[in-house]
Amino acid sequence: MTKSDEPADQADIDEAELIAEQEATAAPGDRAEVRAEAIDDLAAKQAANKAAQREAEKEAAREAKKSARKAADIERDEKRAAKAIDAPSPGWWVPTLCAFMVIGLFWLVVYYLSAEKYPIPGIGLGNMAIGFVLILVGFGMTTRWR
Repeated sequence: MTKSDEPADQADIDEAELIAEQEATAAPGDRAEVRAEAIDDLAAKQAANKAAQREAEKEAAREAKKSARKAADIERDEKRAAKAIDAPSPGWWVPTLCAFMVIGLFWLVVYYLSAEKYPIPGIGLGNMAIGFVLILVGFGMTTRWR
């Protein structure tokens, strides 16, 4: 007998004692009817207990399935994150970073060779800043290249 069965069995014993008491006090013709009603009540209680137990088992199975699904989702998300970190750079990454560096260098060369008139006239040292920014963007992209 398990611990969960003991209270139900005790209730059954109490029910049986109550039935015996009712039979003893009932008239002789009513004893069979009292016994039949008591047996029906007992059977209904046992069926209800079994149904409740099955429902509890179903609920436990649902909870277990739910937690397993959550664990699988977490594991899948962790794998995706690991793949995203280890994924290689897209094919356009290297040509773009090289283009930024070359355009920045070309910008500075044009600025120095034109005696500070070109590529954009009138902004003076702003041309130098633009050239260095372009080079730094290309260099920054190299640090993210995989």
